[in-house]
Amino acid sequence: MDANELLNRYAAGERDFRLANLRGIVLSPIDLYRSSDAPTLILANLNEHQQRPYLIGANLSGADLTKAHLSRANLSKANLSGANLTGANLMAASLSGANLTGANLTGANLAGSHLNWANLTGAILPKANLIGADMSAANLSKANLSQANVSKAYLIKANLNGANFQGANLSLTSFKEADLTEAQLTGAELSKANLVGANLTRANLNKANLLKANLRRTNLTQAYLNGACLSESDLSEACLDRANLCKADLSKTYLRNITLNGCHLSGINFSGADLSGVDLSRKLLTGINMTEALLNEANFRGAYLMEANLSGANLSKANLSLAYLIEANLSNSCLHEIDLSQANLSKANLRKADLTGANLRGAIMTEADLRGANLSGAILPNGTIYQP
Repeated sequence: MDANELLNRYAAGERDFRLANLRGIVLSPIDLYRSSDAPTLILANLNEHQQRPYLIGANLSGADLTKAHLSRANLSKANLSGANLTGANLMAASLSGANLTGANLTGANLAGSHLNWANLTGAILPKANLIGADMSAANLSKANLSQANVSKAYLIKANLNGANFQGANLSLTSFKEADLTEAQLTGAELSKANLVGANLTRANLNKANLLKANLRRTNLTQAYLNGACLSESDLSEACLDRANLCKADLSKTYLRNITLNGCHLSGINFSGADLSGVDLSRKLLTGINMTEALLNEANFRGAYLMEANLSGANLSKANLSLAYLIEANLSNSCLHEIDLSQANLSKANLRKADLTGANLRGAIMTEADLRGANLSGAILPNGTIYQP
C-alpha cells in the first residue's frame, strides 16, 4: 500500500489497517523530508495548507512500518501495538494516547514527538532518539530503552516500572513524580535530571551519573547506587532507607533531612556534602570520606568512624558520644561544643582542630595528636575544664 492509497482510504472513513505492509512509506511533509533514497511517491494528494497527514485513531496494529517517514504525522490514539517501526522517522509526530504496546521502535527517531498518555508497555526502543519528547503520564512499564537518547525529554508522572534504561542518555530529563520502581538504570547518564518526588524503590542505579541531579523528596528505598556519582546533587528530604551506596560519590551533595535507615555506606565519599542535622547514629562508617563536610548538629552517637577522614569538617554541636574514632582524621575541623563524651579517639589526628567548649568527658585519648588544637573551655576526659 502506498501513501496516497492509505490516506484516501482513511479519508473515506476506513480505519482498519492492521498487518498492512507500509515499509518505507513517506507520510512526512515535503518540506521536512528530502533524501536521495526516499521513495518516489511523496504525497501528491496533500494540499499546501495541509502539512500534517492525519491518521487519528487508525488501527495499524502489527503493521510493517520499517523505516517509514512519519515526521509530524498525527497518529493520536492510533493502535500501533506490535507494529514494526524499526528505524522509522517519527520526529515531532503526535502519538498522544496511542497504543504502542510491544511495538518495535529500535533506532527510531522520536525527537520532539508527543507521546503523552501513550501506552508503550513492553515497547522495544533500544538506541531510539527521544530527545525533547513529551512522554508525560505515558505508560512505559517493562519497556526497553537501553542506550536510547532521552535527553531533555518529559516523563512527568510517567509509569516506568521495570523499564530498562541501561546505558541511556537521560541528562536534563524531567522524571518529576514518575514511577521508576525496579527500573534498570545501570550506567545511565542522569546529569542535571529532575527526579523530584520520583519513586525509585529497588531501582538499579549502579555506576549511574547523577551529577547535579535534583532528587528532592525522591524515594530511593532499597535502591542500588553502588559506585554511582551523585556529586553536587540535591537529595534533601529523600528516603534512602536500606539503599546500597557502597563507593558512591556524594561529594558536595545537599543531604538535609534525609533518612538512611539500614543504608550501606562503606567507602562512600561525602566530602564537602551538607549533612547538617543528619542522623547517622550507630552507623558503620569505617574509612568514610567526609572532608570539609557540613555536619553541624549531626547525630553520630555510637557510630563506627575508625580511620574516617573528617579533616576540615564542620561538626559544631554534633553528637559523637560513644563513637569509635580510632585513627580518625579530625585535623583542622570545627568541633565547637561537640559532644565526644565516652568516645574512643585513640590515635586520632586532632591537629589544629577547634575544640572550643567540647565535651570530652570519659573519652579515650590514647596517643591522640592534639598539636595546635584549641581546647578553650573544653571538658577534659577527667571532667575538668581546660584553662589555657
